[in-house]
Amino acid sequence: MLMALINGTAILVIVAAILALVATWKVTHLAENVASTMTDAVLSRIDVEPQQLLAGIHSVGDDARALAKTLKQAGAEGTFRQDPEIERLSERLGTLQASIERLGDARSQLVEEAMARVARAVAEGLENFRACSPTR
Repeated sequence: MLMALINGTAILVIVAAILALVATWKVTHLAENVASTMTDAVLSRIDVEPQQLLAGIHSVGDDARALAKTLKQAGAEGTFRQDPEIERLSERLGTLQASIERLGDARSQLVEEAMARVARAVAEGLENFRACSPTR
């Protein structure tokens, strides 16, 4: 009798572990889908390509290094003049700043949409659970 009780408990523990693994997999899959969908949706709404933004950041970095080098040379020579490099860098920084601000504004849209999807998934899960009837 005691052995049957121990075996029954072991089976229940194994089933619970399997159900926990399945639930974890479903949550992970849901999170991946939400992240992918929301990222694509936000990027399409703000009309910014991540590769273009990254390339712009690298190019502005190169321009800033060139400008720093020019300023060091001008400081060593004791002369300073307004270069077209400074104006070009300023324009590019303005463009990058606008793109980054659009990404920041899209963050709230992303969070709202993600929360709505999670709420729908939980509601569907609860409805499916409620639809289950006990077997006898």
